[in-house]
Parts: sequence; structure tokens; C-alpha cells
Amino acid sequence: MILITGANGNLGRRLIGALAGRMPVRAVVRSERASSQLDDAPGEVDVRMIDYLDQAAMNEAARDCRGIVHLVGIIKESATSTFDDAHEGTTRVVVEAARQAGVEHLVYLSILGSTPEAGNACLASKGRAEQIIEQSGVPALILRVPMVLGEGDY
Repeated sequence: MILITGANGNLGRRLIGALAGRMPVRAVVRSERASSQLDDAPGEVDVRMIDYLDQAAMNEAARDCRGIVHLVGIIKESATSTFDDAHEGTTRVVVEAARQAGVEHLVYLSILGSTPEAGNACLASKGRAEQIIEQSGVPALILRVPMVLGEGDY
């Protein structure tokens, strides 16, 4: 079983499609609307709607998973979502859940230019999230990609 956070996003939906028929997926999303975006997901998908900062819920979601793909991230803050919560907070929770579950490997999606010293607040936050993973002791791969935009993104 692979756990995917931010599974309703463009990359999450594509990853679910790529894994369909190969292995079961546990898709973690944070809202009813996000959950509904996975109604037509192919393959065996266990959708869990949780608050990404809820450690107990994430620990439960990670149970029985061999790997985690952490796709949660934002490129713009809002009144309800800060870079710290979206990047660093969720990463702390995911890393701890990975430890608790004995996950074999964590994959984190970051952005080119991410470093804690970046002048851009988003890149600095992503850089701090990378540090959390690097210092965690959890076997991990950090992928730095250019900004990913897909259908329906602003």
C-alpha cells in the first residue's frame, strides 16, 4: 500500500492512475470536495479525508503502508493556509507517521530553488520542509521540479 498526500491534485490523480492495478493506494485529502475529485479514480483506492496536521489521523492513515508520496504544497498563502502549515507542518506530521508505521520510503515533491535561505517565502518554506525530511532518519527521496501546473490550476 502506498499513501499519497494531496492525492486530489493533478500529480496525485496521475500517480493513482499509474499505480492502478499494480498496488493499492491510500489517498489522503483534506475536504469533501477534494475527496469527490477521486470518485472516478482507477484501481483500488482507499480515500481518507483528514486534516493534514492531525498527527493521530495521519498515523492511522500511514498504518500498513510501505511508502508515502507527500505532494501537499501551496504556491500562495491564504487566510486559511500558510506556507508554514502547508509545507513544514504537514511534513513534520508525515515524517512522524512514517516513523510510527515503519514506512520503507518517503518521496517528497519540492520545487527548484527551495532552500531555507531563499528570499521567496514559498521556496524558503519548502527548503525548511526538505530539512525536516533530511534530518528525520526516514529513508527519503526529495524531488525538486519546476512549478507543476495542470488542468484547472491558476
